[in-house]
Amino acid sequence: MSRKRYSIILDEKTALQVENLANKTGSSLAEITRELIKKGLSSEWVEENTDTVAHIVRQQMEVVLKPHIERLAALSSKTGHAAATAMFLTVQAFMDLVPPDKKRIPKDMYEKGRKKAVEFMRTPIAEWNEKN
Repeated sequence: MSRKRYSIILDEKTALQVENLANKTGSSLAEITRELIKKGLSSEWVEENTDTVAHIVRQQMEVVLKPHIERLAALSSKTGHAAATAMFLTVQAFMDLVPPDKKRIPKDMYEKGRKKAVEFMRTPIAEWNEKN
């Protein structure tokens, strides 16, 4: 790799920091200066291209997560169908078994059950266990 020679002028504070770093690592001033320039340029590249990098990461995350998201959506749909079926069968069983003059009772039970279910879904598990 060919190299170019440059002369640079540093303020005293910066020059002292570079000299201290060279002494601390046992490297020459030239090596330390080259390394600091490389690091500065690479961090500048990252800052300028953060949006591009974020876009690439986002795309790759979508590729990895998509099958899992679709599986969870399918399971959620099946759970909803199973819950609706169970609810319908329960209400139907009550309606079939309860005498006509007492048909209001299953409806009241259903409404109370729904309210309890909503309360359960909104309450953290630890609180629910303490309450009930």
